[in-house]
Amino acid sequence: MFRRPLLLLLLTSAAAPAALAQSSTPPSATPAAAAPAQYGIAYIYTLLGGGYELAFQDGVTPNPRLKRYEENGHDKVFVDEAAALNFLAAQGWEVLPYGAEDSNHYLLKRRAR
Repeated sequence: MFRRPLLLLLLTSAAAPAALAQSSTPPSATPAAAAPAQYGIAYIYTLLGGGYELAFQDGVTPNPRLKRYEENGHDKVFVDEAAALNFLAAQGWEVLPYGAEDSNHYLLKRRAR
């Protein structure tokens, strides 16, 4: 009479820790905490003679006067706005619209390095 409930209790209590051990992942298998996101703002300027220039603030490198992005001591000129955005994407930035639909301002986001 008492054997059946006792046996059932023993079987369920013995199986529970084994099931929990199989379902839990070991600490070494859990992914490391995701790095915090880094944000920035990009501005794309249209040049009168054609072309586009880029100025951006990444929150790390000071750029309070929004100097244009330079390569080899000269402002880098892009053929179109998409080329400037692709340049930022190649550096690991996720480029998001910022402001009005026809705005040339963009929010930048990437995982901190």
